[in-house]
Amino acid sequence: MVYKTGLLLVTLLVGSLALPMPEGDFFSDNISSRIVGGTVAAVGSHPHMVALTRGLLVRSAFCGASLISPRTVLTAAHCVTGVISGSTVNSQLRVVVGTNRWNSGGTEHRVSRGVIHPSYDASNIKSDIAILNTESAIALNNRVGTVTVSYNNVGGGVPVLAAGWGATRASGPVQSDLLEVRVTTLSGTQCENDMRRFQTTTNRRIPPIDSRVELCTFHSRGQGTCQGDSGSALRRIDNGQQVGIVSWGYPCAQGAPDVFVRVSSFETFIRANTM
Repeated sequence: MVYKTGLLLVTLLVGSLALPMPEGDFFSDNISSRIVGGTVAAVGSHPHMVALTRGLLVRSAFCGASLISPRTVLTAAHCVTGVISGSTVNSQLRVVVGTNRWNSGGTEHRVSRGVIHPSYDASNIKSDIAILNTESAIALNNRVGTVTVSYNNVGGGVPVLAAGWGATRASGPVQSDLLEVRVTTLSGTQCENDMRRFQTTTNRRIPPIDSRVELCTFHSRGQGTCQGDSGSALRRIDNGQQVGIVSWGYPCAQGAPDVFVRVSSFETFIRANTM
């Protein structure tokens, strides 16, 4: 299993930072991911998009995130377990906004506080949600904006959009250009059945699906998320509201659903830590 911390492939892979399972099974923590089977996003089409970067002389992007207020960034917990201790944030961590190329243009901001959900379970990748607060308010403009978090429950059959800088193939490099992919949500029952079938046919192990706190998507084989996309927003196409956070899946776009944090299940946590 792999976290989706990389680029967008049409198969959004969750970037792994610390998942204690074999990298070959699913993506999550220590793998950079990108959208598989997606297209290059138009400039300004994702003003809420945030790149998480670190490094001194040479900076690298390791996850995506979303701007939900001028000082609040929403991401996956597995993205930041290596840079947050308590509520203290590693001084190398930066959030980059206002650009479709994480390493060019945009503005870079320091993070003063980070909070990982107290129920985060790294072994089963549950409650995979975290919030970062910037030192100062980020100026909003035509290329930097906040996304509305939807606290309404989402069922199956809803067209949604994911974007990220993750890999376009399993274990591939993070991409410079922001990619996007359109997929459709699955009902909890369908996701559980599809994952069980994929696990049986491939002889791979996966964490249990919990549709109360997780949301699955699928389009077709060859489209989805990949490593490096972790932490990025999943948004409804009809109203642009955020309904999920890229969390984990099989690398990459091999025919299994991609799994996202269901943000409507974490309203209390999000509201309590939004500045």
